[in-house]
Amino acid sequence: MDIAIVTGASKGLGFEISKTLVHSNIEVIGLSRSTNDHVDYYEKMKNNIYTHLQIDLCNKEEIETIFKGIIQKLIMKQPKKVYVINNAGMVEPIERLGFLDANLIEKAVQLNYIAPMIINNLLLKELRPYNLEIVIVNVTSGAAERSIHGWSVYNSTKAAINMHTNVAGLEQEKDDKSHKIIGFNPGIMDTDMQCVIRGAKEDAFAEINKFLDYKKNGELRSPEVVSKALIDLLLNEELMNGNIYSIKDLI
Repeated sequence: MDIAIVTGASKGLGFEISKTLVHSNIEVIGLSRSTNDHVDYYEKMKNNIYTHLQIDLCNKEEIETIFKGIIQKLIMKQPKKVYVINNAGMVEPIERLGFLDANLIEKAVQLNYIAPMIINNLLLKELRPYNLEIVIVNVTSGAAERSIHGWSVYNSTKAAINMHTNVAGLEQEKDDKSHKIIGFNPGIMDTDMQCVIRGAKEDAFAEINKFLDYKKNGELRSPEVVSKALIDLLLNEELMNGNIYSIKDLI
């Protein structure tokens, strides 16, 4: 049985991705800082195929400790494929340069950019001696390619993860490896992140009315629809290393 590792698995897109994978008969290791009733229920119902681990992805030492255990599990089980969905992320701080909180800058950079790089590096390094195919998905955003007032931190971290994906994919192709590393832009979804965006101050975020209209006009896709499109891509299509896939091209 193939195994998937999903970060930010307790809610939103990460939770829906985990559900879709389980229903596709893929074992899931879900990671998040917190849990909830849905995750508890799902873990009990699918205890042979779903495991949830609590982790602070802003803590490098905790990432390394937790992933040592995950890596040992992968070595023991020897799945043919390992899917890694780096989904966890935060849009905060939404604020103009000169008004930002330094601690929030550090936290966002760690969660959105550094944590996925550490995870990807650990897995490729430690699993190199084993005959496992690794498929890495770095969840990105259209904000990686468009300047948005008040989003200098989020924009730059997503642009950075895109470049990480491009370069890592190039390296895999040059090394003639079977591993795949891609990016995935899920577009605008009806999640908690959108609630955070709509709660921003207008002077800190000039486009807030546009995002209020997305919700008002029913333009936000459901995470369930987006997750199914992503899993269909992973299971049924030939992936291009280093490519950034967009939900707009998949549905």
